[in-house]
Amino acid sequence: MPNEPTSAVRAALRPTRFSLAANYDTELVPKLAAYPVDEVYGKFPTDGISGGRPRYLATPFTEADLRCYIRLPDHHGIAFNYLLNGACFGNREWTRPWQKRMTALLTKLDGLGVRRVTVSTPFLLELVKRRFPEFKVSVGIYAQVDTPRRARFWEDLGAEAIVLESFSINRNFSRLAAIRQAVRCDLELIANHVCLMNCPMQTYHQNGFAHASDETDTLFIDYCFMRCSRQRLSDPSQFIKSTWIRPEDLAVYEAMGYTSFKLLERGIPSMELLRRVKAYSERRFVGNLAELLLSYGFKNPVHKESHWTLRHFWKPRQVNPLRLKPMLDLARLQGWFSPLQECPIRVDAQQIPENFLDGFRGRDCASMDCQACGYCERVAGQAVLISPEYRTEVLRKYADMDDAMAMGGLWGV
Repeated sequence: MPNEPTSAVRAALRPTRFSLAANYDTELVPKLAAYPVDEVYGKFPTDGISGGRPRYLATPFTEADLRCYIRLPDHHGIAFNYLLNGACFGNREWTRPWQKRMTALLTKLDGLGVRRVTVSTPFLLELVKRRFPEFKVSVGIYAQVDTPRRARFWEDLGAEAIVLESFSINRNFSRLAAIRQAVRCDLELIANHVCLMNCPMQTYHQNGFAHASDETDTLFIDYCFMRCSRQRLSDPSQFIKSTWIRPEDLAVYEAMGYTSFKLLERGIPSMELLRRVKAYSERRFVGNLAELLLSYGFKNPVHKESHWTLRHFWKPRQVNPLRLKPMLDLARLQGWFSPLQECPIRVDAQQIPENFLDGFRGRDCASMDCQACGYCERVAGQAVLISPEYRTEVLRKYADMDDAMAMGGLWGV
């Protein structure tokens, strides 16, 4: 391959591997050893440093739990990647208390045996590389790396790996090729997200997560998640427009030099995590593709701390708790935090064309009017099925919640 860029050749020579969300189930780890899982990723429920998920989504565990857990994947050659991936630290990073807290946390992680961290802000990358050079540092998706220029910026700062802004460019093949040729560091794609393509709420959402995962005690209502979930129910083609990667299509990306893939989601049941890594490892999945994509609607319960609802949503000085009932009804109906017998959303993998990705070649979806194209709508018409009763009831609850928030009834104003 004499004419190929050095970086692309180097990436192509690496074996394909996966970065999998950690749910801290010790019985799951030995089962992962059968698959090419390179690392699992996660963080403490509360460490005083902003992250990429609100605290109420965190799996409860202690420092002792993490110490024991890290030993298990390490025994199977699987690393642990600790997430320091908040998009915003509220300017606290320029204060002595925050600096002391961060230094103490990194020292603790080093003592626990952690050797990989993920960041989303340039200053934190520089801090880690200068003070703790033993850590391998990845750049998270919240850094929004989607061009060769942005990728080079982070590599020049010292990043060993970059998770690309997969929400927008997973199906932009010319952009992916250009980024792969521009840098030598490892590049990773999120394979199974279901976020809206080019999501207009992304910055607002990730900043909300950052402040909902720090040490403050402010109520967090995930407006963005509710808004995009409602949009998918109203327009099922959004399930197809979302730039996930089918297990069957990994080879397309491997041929471009992409051999690292991140699989979501943290905190979901072990059976679901295993289903995901198995499907992508075997490059084949038959059934409901929503089972690989959604972060809710599972048959098995999600592990939560005791008094979970009271701890995170009973804040009478900030909001009338009784007015939150529509939101709690939405959580129950959609199986956000409790099991469902059957997932009411179906994306039939067998009804997605074998040459599905060909429909995106030579197109820049971000520059096109979806209504003028219609490709994803046609695929959705064949592949996406949503229970009508479920859809009607959930959309009605969303309307109730919208009224309570936008008109101020939730706060009595």
